[in-house]
Amino acid sequence: MIGAIAGDIIGSVYEWNNIKTKEFELFSPDCFFTDDSVLTIALADAMLTHSDYGAEMKKYYWRYPDAGYGGSFHTWVRDDGQEPYNSWGNGSAMRTSCVGYAYNSLDEVLNKAKQYASFTHNHPEGVKGAQATSASIFLGRNGVSKKDIKSYIVNEFAYDLSKSIDEIRPDYSFDVSCQGSVPQAITAFLESTSYEDAIRNSISIGGDSDTLACITGGIAEAFYGGIPEPVREKVLSILDPDLRKVVSRFVDQYG
Repeated sequence: MIGAIAGDIIGSVYEWNNIKTKEFELFSPDCFFTDDSVLTIALADAMLTHSDYGAEMKKYYWRYPDAGYGGSFHTWVRDDGQEPYNSWGNGSAMRTSCVGYAYNSLDEVLNKAKQYASFTHNHPEGVKGAQATSASIFLGRNGVSKKDIKSYIVNEFAYDLSKSIDEIRPDYSFDVSCQGSVPQAITAFLESTSYEDAIRNSISIGGDSDTLACITGGIAEAFYGGIPEPVREKVLSILDPDLRKVVSRFVDQYG
């Protein structure tokens, strides 16, 4: 989970200032947490307290109203109801890392990923993006090889993972859809040699950098068995005390 938040923070300064290289300062002095981290931590809170995730998202939105939410999410929060808005955006994938850690069977992970995505992202592509991300995390933390993770994602979700990062990078542009960002984020992990290398891969292709790195970071943390301690310490120093408290409780309970 912290790996996903780290990816969001590292990528925050590149979302509107894309770079096409892996050579960059890992934590810019101007980096910050965005809605990706806020809604990830809201999900962790909902899971820890067995509370309604829709209500938690709205609560966290009003605590952090300037975190960079999408237009449809702004509208949804301000609506008295909680009907989903059929989104296929990558918001469902960027906030789902907790699911891959908290459940002990792949079927349960897939079901829970769908459930939590569907509070807002009930479009089939929105659900698929959350499921693919959560499943990759679950498989990675259970010692499944990259080859088998790739095979599972291709066969189960029909994502095209045939292009390398070097092939994706030149023509890739901003894409907030699950179908246009989750496969690329997974590829960034599959080609990596370490957690940090995975983050550098994801940001180097450009596009929605904070969300790509958030998705990649959650998977890489699971597969590599954690994140470097300096990265962990930096992330916790950037989060405010309330967010840190929830993160610590989730990590204590789920590892």
